[in-house]
Amino acid sequence: MRVKDYMATGAHAHTASPTTSLGDIAKQLTKHNCSSIVILEGQKPVGIITKTDITRAFAEGVSADVDAESFMPDGLTCVSEDTNTDDIADLIQREFVHHLVVVNTDGNFSGIASSWDVAREVSLDAKAFPYNRELWTKTKAKPEETPQMQ
Repeated sequence: MRVKDYMATGAHAHTASPTTSLGDIAKQLTKHNCSSIVILEGQKPVGIITKTDITRAFAEGVSADVDAESFMPDGLTCVSEDTNTDDIADLIQREFVHHLVVVNTDGNFSGIASSWDVAREVSLDAKAFPYNRELWTKTKAKPEETPQMQ
């Protein structure tokens, strides 16, 4: 399965400009009950602000009037729309991120996928597999019947 098949898009993928204040981003996170806002310059993603970033900013005494560009973390992990779920799961684990910005072939913002989206898709794939864990456990070979490596 490809990320374009399950990423959040349109009204479910929330964005702001680099000049949007942290206070306004916090309001947007609350209003939409989402966990991240992608920061765009035109249609190009340049950063992301998460609930964790907002919490840390306010705990450190950063003013709500500070703009997103001044506070967004360095580095942005993006994937193409055709990236498969296994590669995304690997990337999330390797990069220690919970949100991946999805871009089209022009590098423009297309959507966002979270670790939750990936976990859901992996789970659904597992349920679609013709065998479940209970059946597999009942039918697998006994250790003494398993060929040993030489």
